[in-house]
Amino acid sequence: MRLSAVARASYGFTEEGADDLGPLADEISSDAATAVLRARKFGRELHVTRAARRAAAKLRSRAPELAEGGHLGLILATERGDQHMVARRTADIAHRMSLGERAPTDLFRAIAYFPVGRVAKSIAEKLQAWGPVVSVPADLERARTLAEVWLTAGRAEQVVLLAADATADGATAHAAAELWLGGRRADTAPALTMTAYVQRTHQSEGVSCAELASQVIETLAPVGGRRTALIVGSMLADAGESLLAEASPRDPGPPLEGAIRSLAGRLGFSELFVLIGSSGASMTALGLAQDLIALDRVDSVVVCGVDLVHGVLAQALGLLRCDDLPHMRGGASALMLQPGTPDDGHPILQACSLVSPAVPSQPTVAMDLAGVPTGLPNGRKPSHVVLSGLSSLDLQCAEQLAGHVWPGAPISSRGDVRGVGDDVLRLAGTASGLDLPMGIVGVHYLGGTGCCLLTSEI
Repeated sequence: MRLSAVARASYGFTEEGADDLGPLADEISSDAATAVLRARKFGRELHVTRAARRAAAKLRSRAPELAEGGHLGLILATERGDQHMVARRTADIAHRMSLGERAPTDLFRAIAYFPVGRVAKSIAEKLQAWGPVVSVPADLERARTLAEVWLTAGRAEQVVLLAADATADGATAHAAAELWLGGRRADTAPALTMTAYVQRTHQSEGVSCAELASQVIETLAPVGGRRTALIVGSMLADAGESLLAEASPRDPGPPLEGAIRSLAGRLGFSELFVLIGSSGASMTALGLAQDLIALDRVDSVVVCGVDLVHGVLAQALGLLRCDDLPHMRGGASALMLQPGTPDDGHPILQACSLVSPAVPSQPTVAMDLAGVPTGLPNGRKPSHVVLSGLSSLDLQCAEQLAGHVWPGAPISSRGDVRGVGDDVLRLAGTASGLDLPMGIVGVHYLGGTGCCLLTSEI
């Protein structure tokens, strides 16, 4: 792995011209002008997104070798992204939650931009990074380890690692972008047997995200001195509960990353990766599991997806009048994967492809799938496909992706329940021998789009 280029940028209120919203067209109406100015002002307040986009633009200008499309991966390392947009409005949010009111436009946008995956999505679109895209906590060394795995395994030929966060007061954000090279063409990924599956449903308040994840991870703790990696994916982790605890007294529980790191050390996991910011993190985690075993870094992998719904997420989506909320379920799921032939009918993960074509924001716009390959590297096909996504738009796009990757494969009903942090793991873990061979195609707006193939034999 070789560092090719570095770029840095800042953005914030203290910057000269930061509040300059620019001229408007002379013929624009007063109502339209007000709406445009509000939208521009909101955009100016997305300090982390803007600093990250500036750093990405500088990196592209300094690195002519920077690729586009499926060969380019993106890792965003951030602590909070643009969550300061909500942090400034916690009292207003709590008040409107208590009244059950719909959020006004500025608050609606702030909540919509709360998951840190929104920053990663913006940068991926700017760089046209259609390979694997993921957000991780603000730990550059661990982020570089993930980049090294992707490059060495051939998951990507280039990786942009972007670290971006706001200052404590949210007034300024700083970003640094690195371009790493060194990928090779991927060999056939190893087939992994799903030897165990554990699930816990989040049914009431009072259980933290960290506690829920611990319940399923402890069940699959390493045994016999095996080198076992732990990969945990979550869209919001404890961020929402911790933030709203300032306005509405509650115990948000311990921070997810710290609690999982402590648990992993106590249970003897040899490596740990935490993926945040998107409901699609579990698809990314399955691909990472194959990479870790292909590189002989570990002997087995535990993949966990976790998120809460009954707490702040449900209340926030209620303010947005989200039509998909009744279908969302919180909880934790975990899979144990290892090489070998099953003797009891456990599903086998044959291949997992991670792609990130731009997901449109409107249902009337089709996905651009021109750069997405048809089929998977091993050439095997499913007898049917199930779709994964958090929103109705996600599922609509997943159907388009499924028709592109496996043309003619029938789409099976997946039911109404959609896991927020563990949807792909639920679909994989509950598959029976009669369901196989089965494809899972997931499209997740904030990252984690991809497809995988499950079979009953190697």
